[in-house]
Amino acid sequence: MKKLNTIIVLLISVLLYACEQKTITEKEINIIPKPASVQTGTGFFKLDKKTSIYLGEFAVLEKQFLQEIDGETGLRLSVSEKATSGIQLHKIDGLAQEEYQLKVHKNAVEIKATSSAGAYYALQTLKQLIDKKNKNGGSFLIPSVEISDKPAFAWRGYMLDVSRHFFGIDDIKKVLDFMAELKLNRFHWHLTDDQGWRIEIKKYPKLTEIGAWRVDYNVTDENISNWWGRPVQKPNEKATYGGFYTQEQIKEIVAYAKERHIEILPEVDVPGHSQEILAAYPEVSCEPHRKFYVATGGVYKDNALCPSNPDTYKFLTDVLGEVMDLFPLNYIHIGGDECNKSGWHNHKQCQQFIRKKGLKNEHELQSYFIKEVEKIVNAKGKNMIGWNEILEGGLAPNATVMSWQGEKGGILAAKAGHDVIMTPMEYVYLDLKQGQSGSEPNLGYSEALLSACYNYSVIPKDFTEEQASKILGLQGNLWTESISDWDKLTYMTFPRLFAVAENGWTAESEQDFDNFIERLRVQLKKLDAKGVRYAKSVFNPWIHHKGNRKSIEITLASELTAPEIRYTLNGNEPTKDSPLYTKPFTITETKTIRAAIFKNGIRLGDVVEASYTIHKAAGAKVVYNHRYTPKDAAQKELALTDLNYGQLLAPDDKNWQGFSDDFDVTIQLAQPTDIQKVQLTSLRKTIGGTYPVKRVEVYGAGKDGKFSKIGDSGFQDECLIQGRNKIVTTVECPAKAISKIRVKAELLNPIPKGHHKAGSKSHLMVDEIVVL
Repeated sequence: MKKLNTIIVLLISVLLYACEQKTITEKEINIIPKPASVQTGTGFFKLDKKTSIYLGEFAVLEKQFLQEIDGETGLRLSVSEKATSGIQLHKIDGLAQEEYQLKVHKNAVEIKATSSAGAYYALQTLKQLIDKKNKNGGSFLIPSVEISDKPAFAWRGYMLDVSRHFFGIDDIKKVLDFMAELKLNRFHWHLTDDQGWRIEIKKYPKLTEIGAWRVDYNVTDENISNWWGRPVQKPNEKATYGGFYTQEQIKEIVAYAKERHIEILPEVDVPGHSQEILAAYPEVSCEPHRKFYVATGGVYKDNALCPSNPDTYKFLTDVLGEVMDLFPLNYIHIGGDECNKSGWHNHKQCQQFIRKKGLKNEHELQSYFIKEVEKIVNAKGKNMIGWNEILEGGLAPNATVMSWQGEKGGILAAKAGHDVIMTPMEYVYLDLKQGQSGSEPNLGYSEALLSACYNYSVIPKDFTEEQASKILGLQGNLWTESISDWDKLTYMTFPRLFAVAENGWTAESEQDFDNFIERLRVQLKKLDAKGVRYAKSVFNPWIHHKGNRKSIEITLASELTAPEIRYTLNGNEPTKDSPLYTKPFTITETKTIRAAIFKNGIRLGDVVEASYTIHKAAGAKVVYNHRYTPKDAAQKELALTDLNYGQLLAPDDKNWQGFSDDFDVTIQLAQPTDIQKVQLTSLRKTIGGTYPVKRVEVYGAGKDGKFSKIGDSGFQDECLIQGRNKIVTTVECPAKAISKIRVKAELLNPIPKGHHKAGSKSHLMVDEIVVL
């Protein structure tokens, strides 16, 4: 037994010696955001319960250092009065506000900074360096390294919309925690919108008594997307969903953020997006005697404050005053986006006001409103931020612009000498889909891929140095129309927030997407360990197809560089030994393609699949009894039998053919054919008036050419449901020796009352008529 113990001790000694002598490589340093300078050394610092922390002049950081290292390792370290060993913090002159130096060697960890913010960011880097894989009993190893680091931009933000769906203070604290770990320093808190007012205002209590609550039409099913066009509140319905933050809770969150060196930008969205205000105080609307309700979903009109009413400005002076008193940051965001001005156009008082003030139109009336609000903000010693629509009609003198509708607004504002925060939706809107739509949950709309987010150049290429200095930074925005709970929040936030953080911290010249992906894989394992849901979309292959009337060409693709894509055609899950994709291939019979990305024998993401049907009418001639619309012609007369199937949300997808009248086509089969069923896939995108079919009838003709009805779907309830997805209508129609098939589909007209486009004609989008 003694001999065995001796051998064990010797083995441990050998391993420890090996660790001490190990040369650290840069590949082992997987920090996000990537530091400005990293020099690796030899060996490790051992972190254990005996390790102490010397804080020096950074005693204010004691709580955060002790708590966060404890949270990362379970070790409760002691504080030392002397800088002899362990973790040491030293205050030095000459570094920038958020800059730090971190040196890890065998005997100590030294942190140098000029400010507490810099020292705190060094802690975040240190936490990422802790090696949990090589944990030895109660100790952890930290690789020897020297890091000099500072941010590229002063504004590194994350926005959370808590109006559309409410998140309590415990969730907000978790948001601030993950922001701090990524060295993000601005939390944009979107506190008000049509669907709920979320902050206590003592002078106007009805804002939270009424404005914070709506009728609960929330949907948690990720396959349903009905935000636009939910039923409006009826007079006898009770508003039960919502919530708000008391002023004491706001103070608690502000203090919590301050400990993490995060400043909070509150947003009160006016003059549009204000239906929740009008529900509580209709006297600041253009229709003071009208009964307004807090919106249950998306709205786009009759939701603006009245800019010609002096009481509106008194109201905003009081409300914004209370808000600004709660938040130390020298900015407040006043929204200013998507203001529907039709109410102003039809309001006699507003039109008189336009003439009285010498304004040209409603755009200049909005500009007048924004400038008046800026005076209110400036009077409190604060500066105003607004979305890029505040440019309409002329920009307020001291305003800062958040550019979300692309970069154009930000570029115009910066060239005019205004400060700008870049938030273009195609790059940093975290509520957009982050993978191929057919493989993603039905959350969000459009597309903002991780690669696009990471590779976004914050400073426009043609900017002068002076113009570039007006770009304060960037921000990732999470709007919560489809984000009903915490798991959805983290799924849409990660991993794209890692990209936002690196884009904001690391100089563009030091950024590399391939290297980022390798570091990201390490960070995602940490999210796995914490049970955090995130999207694996960047590690999932894309399945593209091109129909050739009798066959389909399949192409597999990825955001990654030279990915190892394995696939199957037999329905089995792909493994590391499945066929390797090297070039496009062709299928000539119905197949289900299943594919996944591997590296070193390990699957990186999910298995994605797509089924493609080679049906009995493939390549058949189609005669249009009712024509398609020219703007949605797809492949014209070839479109409905060419084996090109439509995606749900592909911006460049030309496989959907559109119809504004009832659908009526005849398919001429190459030879008499026995059939069993006909399938019609239509697109549901009701925000734009595109609805699935109301009813489908199928007629067949044999050699005599006479048609008779062989199938009828009956009324389809799906046509009455709003949302955004694909709907397959199957008509059973068994028949023999059919030479021609006539398919008639009835559109939903008019669009029902209560829907987003009620009273309008619906539009039909069809990709293929599948005959089985």
